[in-house]
Amino acid sequence: MSIHSSASITKEVLPAESQEKRSFWRGTFFQIITVGIISFLGPGLWNANNSLGAGGALEPYLVNSANSIVFALMGLGCISSALLVNAIGVRYTLILGTLGWAPYSASLYQNNRYGTEWFVILGAVICGISAGLYWAAEGAIVLAYPEHRKRGRYLAIWLAFKNSGQIVGGAINLGVNIHRKTGGKISYATLLAFVVLQVPALPTAFLLSNPEHVQREDGTKVTVEKKTSTKEQAKILGRTILSRKLGLLIPLFFSSWFYWGYASTYLTLYFSVRARALASFLSAICGIVATTLLGFFLDSQRLSLKKRGKYAGIFVLTLFSGVLIWALILQHIYTHKNPGKMDWLTPGFGRGFGLYLMLNASGNLVQNYLYWAVGSLGDGTGELTRATGLLRGVEAWGQCASFGINSSKFSPLYTVVINIVFWTISIPPAWYSLSRIGDGSSAHLTTQKHISTDEDEFVLEKA
Repeated sequence: MSIHSSASITKEVLPAESQEKRSFWRGTFFQIITVGIISFLGPGLWNANNSLGAGGALEPYLVNSANSIVFALMGLGCISSALLVNAIGVRYTLILGTLGWAPYSASLYQNNRYGTEWFVILGAVICGISAGLYWAAEGAIVLAYPEHRKRGRYLAIWLAFKNSGQIVGGAINLGVNIHRKTGGKISYATLLAFVVLQVPALPTAFLLSNPEHVQREDGTKVTVEKKTSTKEQAKILGRTILSRKLGLLIPLFFSSWFYWGYASTYLTLYFSVRARALASFLSAICGIVATTLLGFFLDSQRLSLKKRGKYAGIFVLTLFSGVLIWALILQHIYTHKNPGKMDWLTPGFGRGFGLYLMLNASGNLVQNYLYWAVGSLGDGTGELTRATGLLRGVEAWGQCASFGINSSKFSPLYTVVINIVFWTISIPPAWYSLSRIGDGSSAHLTTQKHISTDEDEFVLEKA
């Protein structure tokens, strides 16, 4: 059975007068905006919490342990989520994935105000399970629903919403804590505001359309795989993991977010309460600007798909490598001479604060590029659920390991060293796969066979 994803071919088969009546609510733009709003309310505000350093806690160790649990369960859920998508569909999987954000923020509020510790662990378990479903389903929707030529800019819109959650959260953080120029924990009113804002994520998710009802501007249809048995889906998932094009990216997936546990601990150890709030606010703005510019470049039609993938890859990988080296140098200085809780009036504040902003901006660029790269290697809700589930799942395990290391008083300097080692050894195998984006053989992962290409618009036939 042939599946057509080329706009030119589809228009020949389905002339404009025979196409179904267009609806704004079924259009790809509305779908991306809806996913963006959910991302704003859920993971965006969750990131705002963690951009405070350890969820705004006085010390990072309990929250780092909880985050390690979140990412361990989330990684497992992401990778296995394709089995649930096969059973109930990508839309309902995402709806289930919105259930965990508010309880986790509520647990941080309880801990901050009353010192409750068990609820933090329970909240982490609930959040980890639901987030695993959420991230894989959301990634598949963001990559599979839009027209191929708009993936880069729609990824940028999605990440802008997610980072906007951090901006709003950061503004709340800064407004509530602006007079607190010493160390300590964030005001519990900040966390209570987050709980209230995250609750609407669930009803918003019901506004999404099922993939077969989505209407693209170019008339093409979203590829939806037929339901198969759980056993068959498990086999397909195994082949996806072992495929050369995706399997070689797994080490890079792991190392790409390993820095996050260090960044959170770094902010908690070396900055005042209001400086942490400012970091939460400004790091999101830097992330939005960076990913928006990258998104427009990735969608540019002036360069071939292969050149866009190659040039963007060289840029983001080199930039992040340079920032990690900067982190190693600065952390070496801080390890030998602790600067204390730096405020924005403290001499040398800009150097240390700038590192945190660059870690987040370059990290967002890496995430944006990897999602785009995975989208360029596959098509359809089923295939992209497996691919993005693997991407986000392995990323989560990298974060799990990072937060696990930082849940004890392990030297931050050694954490950076480990990060650099993982990052360095992951680049060569990943580049083998990334450099083949745009080749005739890069239009599939495991279950489909490539026939012909017209840059990144292509026709697929079931193997």
